[in-house]
Amino acid sequence: MKLVGAIWIIAAAWWIGRLLAKPYRQRIVCLEQGLGLLDQLRAEIGWHHRVLTEAFKRASCSYSAWKPMADYLSQQIDQHETDFTTAFHHALDRVLGLWTKDRDIWENLGQVLGKSAVDYQLEHLQSAHHELARQLTDARTQGLKTARMMEALVSLTGVAIVIVLI
Repeated sequence: MKLVGAIWIIAAAWWIGRLLAKPYRQRIVCLEQGLGLLDQLRAEIGWHHRVLTEAFKRASCSYSAWKPMADYLSQQIDQHETDFTTAFHHALDRVLGLWTKDRDIWENLGQVLGKSAVDYQLEHLQSAHHELARQLTDARTQGLKTARMMEALVSLTGVAIVIVLI
């Protein structure tokens, strides 16, 4: 019976560690897909000359983290509920894994996309891409370290509890 209890405690500690590390890993996925989305947007806006909502919808097809955002943005604009910048701001709430500093970059991008010429939009897309790439590098180095440390510490806490109980 003690062995079963010990296994349950260690499994629960491992699961809690994974749960606590999830935001760090989710941010990395979100940033990776966001960079891909920006690349696709440059093609959709620059080469295909698509309307912004259509460009977001087409570009997000391959990126599951960003698809709900693009769908919401398209829905809000199609229903004439609000302007692009406000709809973009609210649509960012649909993206899981964005941290405040990442969201600020996207917010600035949304303000420019709704109100400027295509060439300036493409320049700002490139600038946002560089800033997000730097954020991704930081997230991969620091975020993954923190996630692994969290998983290890919580798992070791579970092992310590088992040792104390035995």
